[in-house]
Amino acid sequence: MPPIGPTMILQNAPKVSQIRSPGRPVTRFHFIAGLPRSGVAVLSALLRQNPRFVALQNSPAQQVFTTSLARLSEGGPEAHLLNEAQKTALMRGVVDAVYHDRPFGAVVFDANRDWLDHLDHIVALYPLCRIIICVRNPAAIVNSVVLSSPDQMDDKTLADTASRMTAPKGEIGLEIGKLRTALSSRHAERIFVLDYDRLVDDPEDVMDALYEFLREPEFNHNYHEIGGGGETVTGPVRRSGQPMILPTRMILQLSGRAFWRNLRRTSATLMLGRVR
Repeated sequence: MPPIGPTMILQNAPKVSQIRSPGRPVTRFHFIAGLPRSGVAVLSALLRQNPRFVALQNSPAQQVFTTSLARLSEGGPEAHLLNEAQKTALMRGVVDAVYHDRPFGAVVFDANRDWLDHLDHIVALYPLCRIIICVRNPAAIVNSVVLSSPDQMDDKTLADTASRMTAPKGEIGLEIGKLRTALSSRHAERIFVLDYDRLVDDPEDVMDALYEFLREPEFNHNYHEIGGGGETVTGPVRRSGQPMILPTRMILQLSGRAFWRNLRRTSATLMLGRVR
């Protein structure tokens, strides 16, 4: 099913000044995506320390957005009922409605790895948005999955697990493919690639760079206690402390999948950690 064309959305979208509610500033929406186990929870917890920021990981925004987009696309059941301007307003309103009770002047960060499937659309609908993509050495991700498994894995099972996860449709391989597409797109300049190792090793430098990228005023974050009060992540920003148990050959093979470490030219902002 062909999607609503982002070019058409841009042509018909009302100007920002036309959609501003009286007495309410325009909300800036940003989107967080990336590889599994790559620091999204830690980053979101840090962002929530800023009272102006709303940063959720499990909101229904992306799912509702995707469902609405399919129904309004060419061939969808409601496609013929609305003109392009109405479709644009409705799609923008889907995410806005999820965060309808946000504080006055809030900046919203919605985390869902599937936002990269709709990069053209969210940029067209939210021209001020930025995309934060969390990455991590694939070897460390597989290692984390193996350590969290209740069953001990032999070498063959380890190899099968790694192969399954890094396959084109696997948990890691699929997201690497999306990242490669995003970084080669015309939207690369609005992408901030954040390495897990850099986040946990140099959180203050990371947040300073991120605030500059977002064009937000500085904020004094607490890196010694990032959560609390029901947060899913608590305590200081630090490494997980998990030992690397994968065979050396597998570590080298998986580490080679981190193509973002070898980019020659990109307009994206990269915050990469030390090679481990």
